[in-house]
Amino acid sequence: MLLQVENIHKTYATADGPFEVLRGIGFALGAGETLALTGESGSGKSTLLHIIGGLDTADQGRVLLDGSDIAALDDNGRAAIRRGAIGVVFQQFNLIPSLKVADNIAFQARLAGQYDPEWTATLAERMGLAGQLNKYPEQLSGGQQQRVAIARTLAPKPRLVLADEPTGNLDEDTAGTVMDLILELVSETNAGLLMVTHSQALAGRMQRRLHLRAGQIA
Repeated sequence: MLLQVENIHKTYATADGPFEVLRGIGFALGAGETLALTGESGSGKSTLLHIIGGLDTADQGRVLLDGSDIAALDDNGRAAIRRGAIGVVFQQFNLIPSLKVADNIAFQARLAGQYDPEWTATLAERMGLAGQLNKYPEQLSGGQQQRVAIARTLAPKPRLVLADEPTGNLDEDTAGTVMDLILELVSETNAGLLMVTHSQALAGRMQRRLHLRAGQIA
């Protein structure tokens, strides 16, 4: 099993006292599987995604990637996992303004020591970015910037792709096109895909769906 999430708990301190945002979450995801994570705002979706991606830590429980416990790693170890084995697509594009599109796409793969010029060129072509490689992010539309962000995430060929509302800033037609590309490319690399979304239409395109309610799987 590619990903195993076991009994995850997370509590935050608030002005009104402790708030338990995740209460014993557990599920598994295989290589090549796609899974939608849905739920109301505040149900814990993004927190769970951040814990799986090593961006946050759980108070209790384990996250196993290919059998290795991500939570047991130090900050540098989790950062190394995010550079190569886990790819994260955010709603915000997080592109580097001073780098051209070609360098933005290659950035994460170079950091991971997994840069493949042929695969990077394929991603640019498939994402419709072949004619934009010498431009800077500010010269692109929102849809084009999101395609760059997705290409950057997929460039190291991660085993697991985490997507947090990846099309939330795009219009419906562009969102559908971008989702097509994500699903095609993830399928070709046999990566697992876990996507947080409010869209029932996008969730319906995943093979499986989990719904969170009040920090638990409903």
